[in-house]
Amino acid sequence: MKAASNNSYISKTRIGVLAVSSMGMAALAITPSYAAIAKNFALSNTDVQMLTSFPNLFMMIAGLLMGRLTATKINIKTLTLVMIALTGIGGLLPLVYNTNFIFLVICSCLVGLGQGACTNLSQVLISQMLPSTEQQSTMGLTTTFTNLGGIIFIMGGGQLAAGSNWINNYWIYLFAVLDFIIVLCLVPFKPLAVNEESEQKVSDANEKIKINKYVFYSAFWAFCTMLLNNVLNNNIAIFITEKHLGSTSQAALTSTISLIGGLLCGFIVGKIGKKFKYSSIALALLLYGLSYLLIGFGSTLITVLIGSFVVGAAMSIAMGQFAYLISTVVNKKSVSMALGVYQAINPIGGVISPFVVNPLTNIFHGATNVFIVSGVLALILSGIAILGHYQKNMVAHQIKVN
Repeated sequence: MKAASNNSYISKTRIGVLAVSSMGMAALAITPSYAAIAKNFALSNTDVQMLTSFPNLFMMIAGLLMGRLTATKINIKTLTLVMIALTGIGGLLPLVYNTNFIFLVICSCLVGLGQGACTNLSQVLISQMLPSTEQQSTMGLTTTFTNLGGIIFIMGGGQLAAGSNWINNYWIYLFAVLDFIIVLCLVPFKPLAVNEESEQKVSDANEKIKINKYVFYSAFWAFCTMLLNNVLNNNIAIFITEKHLGSTSQAALTSTISLIGGLLCGFIVGKIGKKFKYSSIALALLLYGLSYLLIGFGSTLITVLIGSFVVGAAMSIAMGQFAYLISTVVNKKSVSMALGVYQAINPIGGVISPFVVNPLTNIFHGATNVFIVSGVLALILSGIAILGHYQKNMVAHQIKVN
């Protein structure tokens, strides 16, 4: 009877935790309407990209906050519900007032804060509420549910905008209300003691929080990944419009194809991690490079769709591995803070992406495009990651500690 009760608890909690991770791309919901917003407010490409670059800054703040707050007496379910609510409020406010672009950026920042918190909290919930036997597989599935949520936000938002105007894109944030209800019903306020070995590990309580250099190395490479990943998010709608490849709905489809790539790849991230034990991050960067070169040189809707699919797969591989790798090189007590540091640093790459990639592209005075430049940059980073033995040294440290 107790086993059946535990199984029911684990199943419900797992679904609830994965629902939290579905908020992980909420800030991207407005990207299909970039071209329409830029036209409405007479903005440059870099200016309109503030709607996704600035939220990344607040994701960084969220990482630091959650690392601290989860170590306090605040109930983690309550904290999670507040952050989902914040995401929904930030996304729905523009339906009330939308004539000032700065206000839209502020709303996007609220979404970014909630999104960043949910990304961190989903990992902490897994480590605190699920048995150790379920943690690795569930952590891998978070990338799948993050991409599933992204599909809902981006495709849904794009379709809502295509039906009338860009303002209706924001109605998609009603999904946050549904997510709030799911988490409220399924995630427990007080987790059960499901780990049989928990009573034997009294020494864990006496461990001190220690963040080693490998956490910062991983955060740096995640920073590079976000810098590259936001090239697609920030530029694909504008690229499709400028190349006359389609409209808002095609831009939404392209972003959705990317998320499908991430969703499908999420199911096998664990196997890829084992197969490419020392090079999975370098592999992800290589895929970014090849996909962006395909988009940039191909300049057709077909090559854009194929390249976007591979970009999503690359993102899933990288982000599915970073959280797992970090959790293996610190002690149990340090996992929450280590993930907080990681979540604080990696979004900065998203913040500065347009301010790095756009000027690099402008150096060539129109002789190339942003995707070709980003593809070359990704290939260089892939080479550095593999030749610098980042992952090999990290795995060696993990073996030494254990």
